[in-house]
Amino acid sequence: MGSARFFLLAIRLGLFQACLGALSVLTLGIFNRLLIEEFAVPAALTALALGCQQLVAFTRVWFGQRSDRCRWRGLRRTPFIIGGAAAFCALTWIAGRLVLWIAAASMVDDASAVIERGLLLAVVFLLYGLAISASSTPFAALLVDVSTDKQRPVLVSIVWSMLMVGIVVGAILLSSFLGSSCASAELTDVIDGVRRLIAVAPVVIFGLVLIAIAGVEPRIINNNRKEKGHSNDQEISLAASWTILRASPQVGYFFAVLSLFTFSLFLQEAVLEPYGGAIFAMDVCATTRLNAIWGIGTLLGIATTGFLFVPRLGAQRTALLGGLLSAVFVLLIVVAGGMNSEPLFKGALFLFGAAAGISTNASLTLMLGLTSPLMAGTFIGVWGLAQAYARGLATIGGGALLSLFGQFTGSQNSFSAYAGVFIVQAMGLLIAGIMLLRVDTKLFQRKVEQALASVLTSELD
Repeated sequence: MGSARFFLLAIRLGLFQACLGALSVLTLGIFNRLLIEEFAVPAALTALALGCQQLVAFTRVWFGQRSDRCRWRGLRRTPFIIGGAAAFCALTWIAGRLVLWIAAASMVDDASAVIERGLLLAVVFLLYGLAISASSTPFAALLVDVSTDKQRPVLVSIVWSMLMVGIVVGAILLSSFLGSSCASAELTDVIDGVRRLIAVAPVVIFGLVLIAIAGVEPRIINNNRKEKGHSNDQEISLAASWTILRASPQVGYFFAVLSLFTFSLFLQEAVLEPYGGAIFAMDVCATTRLNAIWGIGTLLGIATTGFLFVPRLGAQRTALLGGLLSAVFVLLIVVAGGMNSEPLFKGALFLFGAAAGISTNASLTLMLGLTSPLMAGTFIGVWGLAQAYARGLATIGGGALLSLFGQFTGSQNSFSAYAGVFIVQAMGLLIAGIMLLRVDTKLFQRKVEQALASVLTSELD
């Protein structure tokens, strides 16, 4: 595939990630803010409702394995991606209507109705999480299907950069679509703005998903496609898949390292904005913009790594470089707090984002490489499971560590308490980077191929 054609394909596939980014702004940003601030829904109930989507991350393995076995009109991934997208777009509309229903209860101070409808919203987001798992896991497997090992770092750079682009552009467009209701103090104006938004956004997002995915996946026809000696239409049962997963010790090792890396990377998420407020006396708007500083750095790191670092250093050494730099810049954030230097803090945060982007690109490249043509969906599901739960634990762990260190320092808002969290994060990033050096892709492929051959032979007998 020519480089220009492949670049355009990567941009097209990146539209799917951009849609997920825009949806995260709508659900975790706009809905979250409206429920807590404007509609006075208890923060715990809001967190439960919106966080339920992460509780079903374990289904990623099942959806990935089912996409490996799917042969609908010669397609494995496309039915799941488009079907899942249709579901999460429809559920976004339903969630939006529920948010407005909650607003109606809030306006008449009906606390019991707010709680009941909030719990119903949690069920909707549980289903939303299933739809995301059903589409995003086969999508990542599709990236493996349409790229070679050499093309994959560039593909990761472009596709995951589009995720960040979707977040930024989505925030701008969605807020613009809300229009004057953003600045209005009248709750009815806000409700009208949300009603317009949820009527249009899901339709536009689903249309973009169709543009991104339709016609990309090559069809399996008449059992003619062969990869590494195995027919690509060979079905492998779930039990056999687990047998193959256990065949390579690299599976468990990479699962553990990926979990540690993801946990360490997002450990600051729950404490970053409070750190800015407590140590640098930044206001709410200023601390909110810290996410943009970190996000731009991450976008820069992800976008450039596949072109500059991975082709020269390899994924493992690039991961080590990213982990080392991330640890250094996290410690620089601590130094900035000790010096009470806000410019140094922002600069260190930007550099940390860039280094985190380098690590993220390298780990994603490894993740997509540690698969098999027959079981790409299954392996991607396993790696996605590690990332999802590790990130959830990081959000909880960051706050828990801050409280723990606060017990020893006298206050959780003290510099020492925050410094303790960042130091733990730096240690985790450094250790994860070093451990990624021991990931042996060749050993992984050899063990998986041996297990595949054994399973396929036994199933034919």
